[in-house]
Amino acid sequence: MELKKQELEDLILSFIVLTLIFSNFELTAIPYVALGIFTAFVFHEIAHRQVARKYGYYAIYRRWDTGIMLALLLGILNKLLGFGFIFAAVGAVQVYSLYAGWEDRKIYGKISLAGPVTNILIGTFALILLLLGEFSGTLWASLYYTTVINLWLAFFNLLPIPPLDGYKVLRWNPGYWGVAIGMAFLLQSII
Repeated sequence: MELKKQELEDLILSFIVLTLIFSNFELTAIPYVALGIFTAFVFHEIAHRQVARKYGYYAIYRRWDTGIMLALLLGILNKLLGFGFIFAAVGAVQVYSLYAGWEDRKIYGKISLAGPVTNILIGTFALILLLLGEFSGTLWASLYYTTVINLWLAFFNLLPIPPLDGYKVLRWNPGYWGVAIGMAFLLQSII
């Protein structure tokens, strides 16, 4: 899994911005949130990228500067005014086909589903550890944020709104979309 220099820079910048806004700019929360963002955001994007490449597409993560600015602005307003809304669209894996304009709904659906499924798996694993273990302090906070952020990101990305993953999955297979968003919602409600 080779990352190009620009792709790595884009992932790091997006990671930092998401860590700041999900921690609500609280220095004490940043280390715990950073683990959650790393497992949720970075693994989500890499899953898209790797599935696309498995099908022979060129795929690379690119940050979205307008999204980063919006995320920071809304994050600051949330901190100051308590909006309770997080804007997390700071970039995406861009998938390119050898044949411009050609799109296979099934393959794009699988590529789109890979990110949220990764979040559901990681979030479920962390949730099971939280429910079965007797953790406190640093480990509890790390597991908690890993659970919350992964399951939130899965649910958010499965909303059937273009350009989110859910829109592409629903276009390909409504059954898979229904199961995935249902699981994300159910698991998120347990927390």
